[in-house]
Amino acid sequence: MHEGFLYGDVMPESVRSIGATASLNHEGPADEDFARVDLRLFALTGGGEQVDDPQPASLSVRCARDKLAALELSVLMSMRLSRPPTGVRLDAWQRICAALAERGIDTDPATLHALKFSLTPDSELRAAQQAVWPS
Repeated sequence: MHEGFLYGDVMPESVRSIGATASLNHEGPADEDFARVDLRLFALTGGGEQVDDPQPASLSVRCARDKLAALELSVLMSMRLSRPPTGVRLDAWQRICAALAERGIDTDPATLHALKFSLTPDSELRAAQQAVWPS
């Protein structure tokens, strides 16, 4: 039994994992060779609620269009999950921590950044990935 809780008390909710929804960004000049992909970071609570970064795009990555099928690797490298978050990643996790705190979940950016990560492409990006998927 967790110290400070009595039998029958509701344990505070926690964060189960993190991830990012990914979508193609069409702003700026057209580039036939490279795509810009916007990532919106989120935390997934133990109860299954997805708590998104309040900003529409937490960060963006540039990826060769013919490599979109392997986008997750590019995202994982840009996220630098093996090191504490800095810069725009730290800012995004701080915003998500504030949203989690409103739900009674106390955590910090470094703890979130160390959790299991998953990438969720939107339907347009998924179609672009499938178009270049090796047959």
